[in-house]
Amino acid sequence: MPYAIGVDLGGTNMRAALVDEHGKICAQARKKTPVQEGPEATAQAMALLVNDVRGSEIALGLGIGSPGPLSRSEKMIFQTANLPGFDRFPLGYRLQELTGLNVFLDNDAKCATYGEAIFGRAKGRKNFILLTFGTGVGGGIVVENRMIYGKSDGACEVGHLTLYPEGKLCKCGNRGCMEQYVSATAFKARAFAKCGQELGGKEIFEAFNRGQKWADELMREFTVDLAIATASLVNIFDPELVVFGGGLFTTGGGPLCGWVQASIGDRCFKSSQKGLEIAASTLSGDAGVLGAASLVFRAE
Repeated sequence: MPYAIGVDLGGTNMRAALVDEHGKICAQARKKTPVQEGPEATAQAMALLVNDVRGSEIALGLGIGSPGPLSRSEKMIFQTANLPGFDRFPLGYRLQELTGLNVFLDNDAKCATYGEAIFGRAKGRKNFILLTFGTGVGGGIVVENRMIYGKSDGACEVGHLTLYPEGKLCKCGNRGCMEQYVSATAFKARAFAKCGQELGGKEIFEAFNRGQKWADELMREFTVDLAIATASLVNIFDPELVVFGGGLFTTGGGPLCGWVQASIGDRCFKSSQKGLEIAASTLSGDAGVLGAASLVFRAE
């Protein structure tokens, strides 16, 4: 049976998986991303992770989902907010040298979008948007079965949609970016500002379910900001489905989908709302590695 290896490279963690052509994860491993040690150390750590999951199996290739902006054809990461020091670093070619595998590089959120399209919630959908909530907010937008890339592979950086023009300073240099308000990182920061405790997503949702006033306020404010951003994307792209994924939606965030859908009523054209579904990913956090692996299968 043919196998591919998918790697989801994040600013905090990296994860690798050995995946078969049916989307079954046969082996996987995870480790901290040594971003402070620089791109070469990160590449070396990734190669070790790949070899761990490959074992004695023969893999067709390696797909990497990385924060952007990047160049697929040059297999290169340009300067990116969540990976300091990666300034035109040819990660794909370096991994080819270290692993001996043919390497395919793409944006991490676009990889997760492919994972949803092939194996997950968006299977069979021609027009959909995926938003992933983690350290930042990533996105993938599919129109008539085609991913939007733009002229330089830089399209779909939805996390840098401006919510508040004079808002919080973002790592990208802009102010008021979406990811400063509705990423998983921002979700936890909002909780700390409300209750003075450093809590994980699961603990915040548990506090909400117990009726904690601060958690209720947080959810209302968070939902409004997420609805504003989602409605903007719906008005532009008119999708049939918006999928919310990432860690925030594997720790109890599912109800946010319904709240956002109810909150976009006055922000979207009625024609775009008709037949629109907003739903959480069904891949339990696996969309990134599955989509990265699918880069290999799609190239075969």
